[in-house]
Amino acid sequence: MYGSMGHAAGTDGRRLFAYLYEAHRLHVLAYCVRRTNRADAADACSETFLVAWRRLDDLPAEPGTLPYLYGIANKVLGNQFRSLQRRSRLDAKLCELGVSDPVDAGVVVLQSASDRRVVAAIRQLKPVDREILMLSAWEELPRSVIAEMMGMTKAAVDQRIHRSYERLARVLGVASPLSDSASETNGSAQV
Repeated sequence: MYGSMGHAAGTDGRRLFAYLYEAHRLHVLAYCVRRTNRADAADACSETFLVAWRRLDDLPAEPGTLPYLYGIANKVLGNQFRSLQRRSRLDAKLCELGVSDPVDAGVVVLQSASDRRVVAAIRQLKPVDREILMLSAWEELPRSVIAEMMGMTKAAVDQRIHRSYERLARVLGVASPLSDSASETNGSAQV
């Protein structure tokens, strides 16, 4: 933990935070972008580092810092999602009263049809399975770290990833990357 340094130490705390921010900002931002729109992702990334600054003494030392920041970002994104749900319910009530929502012409989605199919398939997974799969595939975290972050065993993470790939393959109508033919070609199953 960085706690021995104590961010109340002033300059040392600021230097440590500046280092952590530079080392991990793009990773945390990418984590957030893969889970929400760019504007909300930028807000979530900023809030993640605000929490990190406030809890600088509690941050684990490397290599545990980035997974810890991902955990904070996950909670921040959860708060954003709940806020969005509340806002949607309010919008629905306003709509019932005849108050219309202005259209945001600045929102443009630039995804191919195949990207949209994959995203739709991933969204069909259970939230915990989706998060584990994204941490593994997109954040490239080791499964042992994912297990620690998610509060489960590595074997449970392995099983959830395997089942998620199988579900995605069925939904997308493609061969699973974990199928027997993939294992024979590569010599072992690759995830």
